[in-house]
Amino acid sequence: MLRSGTENGRRPWVLGLGLAITLLGAPAVAQNPKAATKAAEKQEAFFGREELARQAKVHEEGCKKGDKGECFNSALAYAQGAGVTKDDARAAALYKKACDKGHLDACNNLGIAYAEGTGVQKDPKQAFALFDKSCKAEDAKGCFNVGLAYNAGLGVDKDPVRAGASFEKACAKGHADGCFSLAIAHASGKGVEKNLEKSTALFSKACDAGHMTACNSLGVAYMAGHGVAKDPKRAVSLFEKACTAELPGGCLNAGIAHRSGSGVAKSPERSREFIQKACNLGLAPACKVLEAAAKTP
Repeated sequence: MLRSGTENGRRPWVLGLGLAITLLGAPAVAQNPKAATKAAEKQEAFFGREELARQAKVHEEGCKKGDKGECFNSALAYAQGAGVTKDDARAAALYKKACDKGHLDACNNLGIAYAEGTGVQKDPKQAFALFDKSCKAEDAKGCFNVGLAYNAGLGVDKDPVRAGASFEKACAKGHADGCFSLAIAHASGKGVEKNLEKSTALFSKACDAGHMTACNSLGVAYMAGHGVAKDPKRAVSLFEKACTAELPGGCLNAGIAHRSGSGVAKSPERSREFIQKACNLGLAPACKVLEAAAKTP
């Protein structure tokens, strides 16, 4: 959940680092039915319905022969409705079959199904057990999900220290979300030492791996001088990078920077373009900024 940090006239980059902490409240392990449907639609547009149906049949036949990868692929087809009728229960059963054979992505997806009650009865403890199994097999996604579980109390008691350790393990394996979550933990001191220098370095690592929210948060750090020397020009470049990737918060921060002349030449026109894009991407605070500007004489 992105928030602009424009409340009460305070600079967004002063608030931004703290507000980013609220991102951890989102159920990142949750499945997104709309996203799954869109994925199926894109596949159908690219491959065609008949080809997807043929692929789905190949995956299912391969699964019957004991191929764990094909069981996983078949599960994805049923989860997305790609080439077959969407069937969450069938997908969960196939994830389990693949997981039992040691397919770690299948274990993670089955854990998500248990966490959300998608195709199976909701069972947070079973979800955690599957994430933990995957993490112990050195799977980065599993370790990240274990961290989320400890953070949220999903199937286990809340434990910020274990959450931080799990995020660190995921980050060490190159998991961008793990690095981002660990950066947030170091920014707040939740479960780990409060250390803005470490937090900024982790935002940078996640940003380099393509995590656009981390790029935006790194921009906040450079603009405010949180854990790094102030560098408004660098901040603006990061905001614009995030905006190009259609992250609404990046567009809003870029727009505010152009409006105030922070790190870039002051330009009301460019400012409006960025803020309008943030509004078009669904960021309500950006729309409110535009509304307020329109009412100003």
